[in-house]
Amino acid sequence: MGRMKCHSCGADSGPGVAVCPKCGLTQSTQVVPGAGFNRDVTRYLCAALQTDAGLNHYAYKKILREHYRAIASSPGVDLVTVLKYGLAARGRQLTRDALLVVFLLIGVAFLGNENPRGVLLALFAGWAVTVVESWVAHYGVLAEHLRRNTFNPAGASAPASERVRARLEAIAEHNLGNTTVHTDYGPFAGYGIPFENWSFTLNIATPVEDEEVIEFTTAELNDFVANAVRGVGLPGVHVDDRVFVSGQDLLYGLDSSVKKAILPNELAAPASRIGEAEIARLREDSLSRARPYLVIRVAGWNGELVVTMFLRLAMMPRKDQLYVEMNYSLLLPIQERYKQVDRLLSTPTGTQIFRMLGSSLVKLVPTTVGAFVRIVDVVFSPLEELLSRVREARAIKYDRSFNYGAATSLREKAADGRFHRHFQNLDKEMYAKVAERKVVEALEEFLDDHNIDTSDLRERQTTILNNGVYVSGQGSVNAGSLAVGSNAIANTFARARNTLSGPGAAAQSRKK
Repeated sequence: MGRMKCHSCGADSGPGVAVCPKCGLTQSTQVVPGAGFNRDVTRYLCAALQTDAGLNHYAYKKILREHYRAIASSPGVDLVTVLKYGLAARGRQLTRDALLVVFLLIGVAFLGNENPRGVLLALFAGWAVTVVESWVAHYGVLAEHLRRNTFNPAGASAPASERVRARLEAIAEHNLGNTTVHTDYGPFAGYGIPFENWSFTLNIATPVEDEEVIEFTTAELNDFVANAVRGVGLPGVHVDDRVFVSGQDLLYGLDSSVKKAILPNELAAPASRIGEAEIARLREDSLSRARPYLVIRVAGWNGELVVTMFLRLAMMPRKDQLYVEMNYSLLLPIQERYKQVDRLLSTPTGTQIFRMLGSSLVKLVPTTVGAFVRIVDVVFSPLEELLSRVREARAIKYDRSFNYGAATSLREKAADGRFHRHFQNLDKEMYAKVAERKVVEALEEFLDDHNIDTSDLRERQTTILNNGVYVSGQGSVNAGSLAVGSNAIANTFARARNTLSGPGAAAQSRKK
């Protein structure tokens, strides 16, 4: 085996070495070259589109075929590589679907003629087609190209269509951009489940004794906090600036300069990136509908557990109050069924063969139903796409009601509804608390350096960092302020907690 290079820092790790001697990252946590993408999560999504035709069809319709809508960010995912694998699988899946529909129609005809033998033959033929397609997917693609030691993002085949290649280039720009245009109520599209938020205001016009306040801009404060958080020491920390805006506000509701930056062409998708000067200007405009946030993303567990914090620092027009807002979102691990690639051998065992035969039989009916729906969609897709473009263009040019926003991301679609390990739940708390402590400490340090009285911030810091309430049994507590013990003092602090739903009761370390 030749020498290997670390995907993160480029250092030689030597033959058979799983941990980089320079940056200390394992091969599974190292990112895809040049883009900050996580290797394993990207690999799992490539495998998901190979084995889940429904998810692949969703990716094709909602990402590749969109013309005017934005693309939701898939944090840590090399979306272009995933879509290339999805396109390569699409032809094989549609061939299987077409054959299943044919055998379905033949089986219905035999059933109408009261020919049970013909029905059984049609069922057997459909099962055989499903087995062959599953075999090719698992042992022709997953075991060959998507295992930990064989996955090479650069090896994904490029599509033959020039139009599709151009679309993939546009998607690559969007996936690495700094704007999020959302369609629904929640602004943080693509980043998972919102689970917590807090906010407060600080008086920044009161100096410390015998000093004068040193003026500063929101951009200077933002950059100081960003640099502090980058050195927090958590796994997979990624810090950048991003602008969030509703897709309903792009045609009206924004200043002309902001609209031009985000939507330079009304009959095209929103821009993936706006300039730093425009972001800096938005930071000083606390009332704009386009909101700049410092996005702090922590990706642990080989990138499968992603906690993202959205920090907004806004100075009021009179320059006497600073508004500080923090929102939290969580991406849960990839569904276990999409990680079966890790259990495949290059040569299948008898057990795996029988398991594939059995699962193909069990899934024959739902696969056939899905095949019928997809084939009908493919047959009518040219007409549907034409009508959709005409309808959307009319909503843009005449009704002025078009929503350019993206609702969800492929990473969100593939996420499970629960944690896979108890420690993932605990680590989600750790990531959030360590990062928020660094944020508050950086705020205090910056304001101290500008001769601003930070006694109010220190009081709030105690509340922010020690706000958890533990409840045992089936009890629950909702408290705006709570004090226990002799001479205890309760500091009231508004903090919203949104409960995650689903089995495993995800992010609720406080609900035992």
